[in-house]
Amino acid sequence: MITLDVNLSYLIKNYGVNTKRINQAGLTTIDEFMETEAVQGNTQAASFEDDVFGDADSILELYQLTSPKNRFLILKNMKTDELQYLMQFLGEDVLYDSLRFLSQEKLTKMVSQLPKEKLATVVFSSFSVQDFLKVTQEKEINKFFQSPKIEKNKIIKSVEGLEQSKLQGMMELLTGQPCSHCDSREVQAQLLNLDNRKFQRTLEAFNPEIKTALISNMVEENPEYLLEFSTNAMMKPLTQLDKPEFLKTLTVLEPEDYLNMLQELPEDIMPLVITQIDPEVFAELLSTNFKDILKEISL
Repeated sequence: MITLDVNLSYLIKNYGVNTKRINQAGLTTIDEFMETEAVQGNTQAASFEDDVFGDADSILELYQLTSPKNRFLILKNMKTDELQYLMQFLGEDVLYDSLRFLSQEKLTKMVSQLPKEKLATVVFSSFSVQDFLKVTQEKEINKFFQSPKIEKNKIIKSVEGLEQSKLQGMMELLTGQPCSHCDSREVQAQLLNLDNRKFQRTLEAFNPEIKTALISNMVEENPEYLLEFSTNAMMKPLTQLDKPEFLKTLTVLEPEDYLNMLQELPEDIMPLVITQIDPEVFAELLSTNFKDILKEISL
C-alpha cells in the first residue's frame, strides 16, 4: 500500500462520498474503498475505476501529482525496469544534470565505450588539437602514423608550413648534416626517397615536437584523421579532469547517450531523478501503463 496526501475532496465532490465514511474506512486503498461504496449502493462509485484510471487529468487531481513528494512516493514503489522506462520522458536538462549521481569512475568507463566519433566530439569540443597532443604519449603518436589510413603522401604534404627550426631538425636527422637554410621542399624530397619501412622508422625518430606539428597540419586539413588515435589516447585528457569539469565535456552528447548512462544509476537514486518528470506527462503514463500501481494507493 502506498500512502500519499491525496485529494479526498475530489471523491466527495465527484462521487458523493460521505466524509464520515471516509474517516471510518481505516487502512484501505482508494480503489477498494470505492468498490465498497459501489456495493453499498453508491451508483456513482461504480464507474470510479473507468472514470479516473483512464483519465490523466483525474489522476493528476486525485493523487495531487503536482506535489514532488507524491510523485516520489509512487516512483519509489516501482520496479527498476519500470523506472528505466520512465527516464526517457525526462527533459534533456534533467537527464544531463542527473549524470552527477554517477561516480566519476563509472562515467569514465561509459564515455570510453562511446563510438569513436562521439568520443572525439567530447574530447575535441573541450580540448584543442595542440592541448590534446601535449598530453598524448609518444607511443600513441607513433601508432597514429602507423595507421593504414594515414597515407604517406599526406604526411609528406604536412611538412609544408613547418617553422625553420623543425625543418632543420628533420633534415639533420635525414641526412646526418646540419642545415641552416633548408626549406620544406628539400625535406619532402628526402622523405619521398625513403621506402615505406624506413619512412616509418624515420618518423618515429623525429622528436615529439616535430611529430605533433606534422599531425596538427594534417588534422587541420582533414579532422577525421583524429579518429586514428586510440580510445586510450583520446581518454587521456579527460581522465585528468575533476568531476565537475569532466561533466562539462559531456554537454555535447545527445539525450539518448545520457539515457544509456543513467541506466547505471543506483536503484535508490532513480526515483529521486524521475521525480522531476512533468506532472501531466506522469499522469498520462500512469493512465496508460501503470494502472495497477494506482490501485495500491491508500485512502
